[in-house]
Amino acid sequence: MFQFLTYTCKAALLTAAFYSFWRLLLAKESFHRLNRVVLLLIPLVSLILPLCVITIHKTEFIEAMNMDTPAGPAAEALAGGIPAWRTILAVVYFAGLSIVLMKTIFSLARISKIIKEGERKVLEDGKVLIITEKDIPPLSWMNFIVLSRKDSERPSPEIIRHEKAHIRLRHSLDILMTDILTAFQWFNPMVWMLRSDLRGIHEYEADEEVLRQGIDATQYQLFLIRKAAADRGYTVVNSFNSGTLKNRITMMTRKSPKMKALKALFLIPIIGISLAATARTVTDYTYPQDDGKDNVPFQLCETKPTFNGGDANEFSKWVNSQLTYPESAYKKGVSGRVILSFKITETGDLTEAKVLKFIDPLNPDATSSKESEALCSEALRVIKSSPKWTPGEHKGKKVAVVYTYPVIFVLR
Repeated sequence: MFQFLTYTCKAALLTAAFYSFWRLLLAKESFHRLNRVVLLLIPLVSLILPLCVITIHKTEFIEAMNMDTPAGPAAEALAGGIPAWRTILAVVYFAGLSIVLMKTIFSLARISKIIKEGERKVLEDGKVLIITEKDIPPLSWMNFIVLSRKDSERPSPEIIRHEKAHIRLRHSLDILMTDILTAFQWFNPMVWMLRSDLRGIHEYEADEEVLRQGIDATQYQLFLIRKAAADRGYTVVNSFNSGTLKNRITMMTRKSPKMKALKALFLIPIIGISLAATARTVTDYTYPQDDGKDNVPFQLCETKPTFNGGDANEFSKWVNSQLTYPESAYKKGVSGRVILSFKITETGDLTEAKVLKFIDPLNPDATSSKESEALCSEALRVIKSSPKWTPGEHKGKKVAVVYTYPVIFVLR
């Protein structure tokens, strides 16, 4: 669950970054189709990028060492439960998500009821005109145009053409998609601004389509001013009166130079920076051949060392019985895998114990913190306190064997 919340926050940060650059570079330009495409891409790309992690492989030669495998032994320290702050955070997030989704569903239900109960007329081009007794501004949803009885008695070709443009350009699909995405990032103010700006662009596109049909721009602008009225809360529809009227009129008279469209390329460096920031290096270890010296790699040792008469799994059981989850790490919700190395000498003593790496599953590239250091210290303390082993043998003599060993701290 916490991994999903972390992913959502990363997506929200990327959305904010992309949207901020769009507002700075393109928001005032009259490239309505381009701006619409960019605003639709921003949340989609922001959802995909956190999942794209570039892995850089680095080969490293490790002397006399066995790396753990998925089937290998591991010790786990289990915390008693999930930290309270994580539970609270999850509850708040999903409560907000539910509220926003319910609002969208409620709006869909309202417009569906209006369409179902209204008087239906099929227009020449196949669009469906719904006449309702409710006092609402003209609007469109999917293939339906909705007019109040009052507006239908005084038909205006500008209204019908405007709403047909919304339908032809499939603006309803944009609205539905962004409403769902907004629900998942309801805590991000930038996504609400993006949603509002996209609806404004829908109006600019529809106005542009109307003017292309030969209607005089000045007369159309005067008509918009006379027709302006308040939105009644049908949030998932394209409303004739939605958007800031001043901005719509301004955009009708603005013509941006085509070269300014190149500013949309700002997406490329931000994507590159995001991929670079999430890139991680993975070390591929290679193992030596037996060089005849006293230290023998675990993989090549003919008779492996044993602990309490058993194998490494017996050692894992002992480590489990000794581990204590550090309180500081538990309170901060820090968990992860501590990779250690140690040597079992010819006399069976465990020596040269040290921490090789700490791996946080939620953030593999995270730098060390006090909490992760506490986990490493606890794992190292237990390993160093190990009783004697029965030493391993290779080619008929007792030898020192070097291990790597994972200790996993898990919050449950």
